[in-house]
Amino acid sequence: MKNVQYGTRTIEYEIVRNNRIKHIYITVERDKGVLVKAADSVSVKEINKLVKHKSAWIVKKLESIGKSVDFGEIVTGSRLFYLGKSYYVNLIKEEREDIEVEFIHSKFKIKAPTKYSQESLQEAIDQFYQFKAQEKITKLVRKWSNVMQLFPEHIAFRKSKTKWGSCSPRNRLSFNPELMKLSSSLIEYVVVHELAHIVYKNHSKEFWALIKKFIRNYSQKEEELKVFERKL
Repeated sequence: MKNVQYGTRTIEYEIVRNNRIKHIYITVERDKGVLVKAADSVSVKEINKLVKHKSAWIVKKLESIGKSVDFGEIVTGSRLFYLGKSYYVNLIKEEREDIEVEFIHSKFKIKAPTKYSQESLQEAIDQFYQFKAQEKITKLVRKWSNVMQLFPEHIAFRKSKTKWGSCSPRNRLSFNPELMKLSSSLIEYVVVHELAHIVYKNHSKEFWALIKKFIRNYSQKEEELKVFERKL
């Protein structure tokens, strides 16, 4: 796997040799990632130069794939959302018993046994989001509780298909680990939103007035949440 730098982003690509090809072709596929097809006579230096020249187009195609509703199976070249952006997945099969999910160098590195199921792979990804959510959101709740002087009785993390977060009548907050797919500013907004429900258990004018004290552009955040929901 070769790579080139595009700003702060690393574009990884695979070279496919075929002597019947007269020109260099670049394709971006969900299941295979970035492929560069060229004859044996074309040097890696020439290919690298072309990939750099086409970097903006490649990134746009990768983002387009990442925003697709149906991600299909998780394979090398798939895209996963993390903190508001979609990132390349590098799936490595090796002799091991469990599945390990890491986010390093702006990509997901997933190590899996030679035989695994998509269900077990998704479970490992869910556990990654769960761990990161507990780590990040717990700190944000502590921060905003002190700012707003509103303190929950308990904090839990549960996956949900319909809610980013909730506040029970007993002021117990629950957050969806899928929040880690959102940008940091949207995660922070959801935290403030749920803390405000400690005072108001509805979405009354008073509730939104309280939100506005801390997040002045709250209506914009609500719209951004709706836009992002359509990408997932």
